[in-house]
Formats: sequence, C-alpha cells, structure tokens
Amino acid sequence: MGIRKFKLWIKKKVHGYNIPDCKKAQPWQIKPDSRILVLAPHADDETIGCGGFLLKYGSQCDVVLLTDGRHGDSSVEPNEMAEIRKKEFKDVMAHYAVQNVQMLNVEDGKLIDKFKDFATLDFKNYDYVVMPHPMDFHKDHVAVSCLFKRLNKTRPFKGYVVFYEIWNTLAQPTHYIDISDVAEEKKRLINLYQSQVKNIDYASRILGLNHYRGLRHHIEYEEDFEITKL
Repeated sequence: MGIRKFKLWIKKKVHGYNIPDCKKAQPWQIKPDSRILVLAPHADDETIGCGGFLLKYGSQCDVVLLTDGRHGDSSVEPNEMAEIRKKEFKDVMAHYAVQNVQMLNVEDGKLIDKFKDFATLDFKNYDYVVMPHPMDFHKDHVAVSCLFKRLNKTRPFKGYVVFYEIWNTLAQPTHYIDISDVAEEKKRLINLYQSQVKNIDYASRILGLNHYRGLRHHIEYEEDFEITKL
C-alpha cells in the first residue's frame, strides 16, 4: 500500500470518509477480429446510444432489435406503428456496415416477461455484447441486462458485457470511443427515426451529451461505455 492510499485509509477509518477511486475512462481498443453484438430494446436505441460506434466498427457487429415498437406513439394504431418502426430501423441499418440484423418482435413495454424469446438468442460467438446500462430509466432498457444475467446463469457468457447510455448517464464509464469524425452522420441517422424525433429532439440532446463527454479527453465528441465481466 502506497503512502497516499495509506493516508486515505486512515481518513476513512478515523473520519468516515468514503473516497471513490475515480479512474479516467480509457479508449476502447477493439481488435480487428473481435465479434460484437449490439442489443437494441427499441428501434433508435442502437443509434442514440452507440451510433458513432456502429459507424466506425459496424463491419464487426451484428444488431438485434428486441421489441416491435407498437406503442411508440399513442396517436397511431399499434400494428401500423410497428410497421413504421420496423421500416425506420431497416432504413437506418442500411447506413451501417453491420454483418447481420435480427428482429425479435417482442411487444414493447413487456420485454421483461419475454425470457423465452430472449433465450433464443445465441451469444457464444461474440467477444462483446453491448446493451443499455442497468439504470437507464426505461423498463425495456433495464430489462435487457436483467434477462441477460438470468440467461447467463445457465448459459455463461465468456466475453465482455458493454453498457451504453440513453436515458440516464453512466456514473463511471470505463471506456470511450472518439466519434468526432462521424458525429454529424450519427445526428443524421437519429433524425431518420422520424416517428420518434417529431416528439423529442433526440439528435441535438444526445450529441450534446457526446460533446460534453469529450471534455475529459479534449476531443469534440465521444460515446462512453462501461465494460465489465459478469
């Protein structure tokens, strides 16, 4: 134990301080042969949370859309809304160089109850599985990590789990990707989800987060992640 750590230990014991170990996020170094699966609870989550990442590393990625989005707009009939969301998703995927795209077609809002559907996914050939983080403040977003952990009990995943942020920021990201060179394209792709951006200006708000995240690393835009082993 170094002198600094010893002094912090003394302060914790004597004064009750609980000083966190604030580590700076590191660049996510992705090997050319790494295989990556991105899980999107809703059509647009993949682009909002990690669109820059997909623009840069899409050729190493597969994407699974988990829900059909039928409740994405209460003013539109559910089956019609599902078709709109599906078309928007396909249109956006055409701009990424992803290997494979799959749609699970679970009813949105009920993902947590669809373990059997989720369990049809095969994760064993991937080095990373990317999903919203467990405190992302939307029940379908939170459900993804819950279902994955449940499945992991019987089918252990040997790779890394990567959490991205949408509705709530990560408290302590471990890694980041510099997306400065593709930020404008990410913005354009978010705006292709017209059924969603008509209600909320996701593009400017998310790019604002990406711009803010770049402060610590002196870059214009970055996406932040937490990479962990279960």
